[in-house]
Amino acid sequence: MQPIPQTRTLRVPDISWIEIPAGPFLYGEGKQPTTLSLDAYWMAKYPITNQQFKTFIDDGGYQDEHWWRDLKKPEPQASRWPQTNRPCTNVDWYEAVAFTRWLSAVLGLEENTIRLPTEQEWEKAARGERGLIYPWGNEYQSGFANIDETWDKAGPWKLEQTTAVGLYPHGKSPYQAEDMAGTVWEWCLNKYEKPEVTEADISGDSRVLRGGSWLNFLDFARAADRNRNLPGLRFNLRGFRVLSSVPIHAVR
Repeated sequence: MQPIPQTRTLRVPDISWIEIPAGPFLYGEGKQPTTLSLDAYWMAKYPITNQQFKTFIDDGGYQDEHWWRDLKKPEPQASRWPQTNRPCTNVDWYEAVAFTRWLSAVLGLEENTIRLPTEQEWEKAARGERGLIYPWGNEYQSGFANIDETWDKAGPWKLEQTTAVGLYPHGKSPYQAEDMAGTVWEWCLNKYEKPEVTEADISGDSRVLRGGSWLNFLDFARAADRNRNLPGLRFNLRGFRVLSSVPIHAVR
C-alpha cells in the first residue's frame, strides 16, 4: 500500500484593500505644500493584525532566508497585546519588509508588488487630495482616534493601549482607510534623512514612521507629521500596513 502523500495548506492573510486613485494631491504642510501626482495603488484598509502576521511566522518566515535579503533578521517577539484583531506591534522595519516579500510570493505576485508604502503614498491615503490635517477633516474630533487626548485637553480619552482595528470608522480617510491617526505608528519605506531612498539595506539609517499612536498627543496625529526611528528597534506602539501596486481579490 502506497503511503498517502502529505499536503500542505498555506494560510494566507485575508486583507481588506482600498483603491487610491491616480492623480495629484497636496503633500506636506506649511504655507506652500507640494503638489505631487501618483499612479493608482491599493492600500490595506487597516494595519496588519497579530493574526495576519502570524501566518508569516507559521509558514516559516523567520527560517526562510529568501525573505531577509539585505535585511537584519531578529528573533520574533510577541506583540504587546496579543489579541488576534489588534495591530501587530513589536515588529521592526526589517520584519515588516520581510512580511511583504513573503506575501507577494505566496499570492503568486511579482516581487515588490506588495510592499510598505512610501510616505508620499501613505500620506495621500491618509488625507486625500486636498491635504486634510486629519484623515476626517481639518479639526480634531474627540473619539475619532486612539491617542492621548488628555495631554493637550483635546478630549477625555487616554486608553494607554492599542485597540482592535476598525473601531474608529468615523475617523476614516477620504478613501475609507481606517486607523491612520493614532493606535500605532506605521513604518514606511523611506529613509528619514534621505527620503528618496526606499531600498532595503543594513546601514541602520532611520526609517520614516507615520500616523501617531495610542501613547502620543494631538500634534502627532496629523497626517503630514513625519517621525523616525532606527529600523531595528521594536516597541509596543509601532506596526505597519501594506500596499499593493495591483488590485487583489479577497482570499476565500
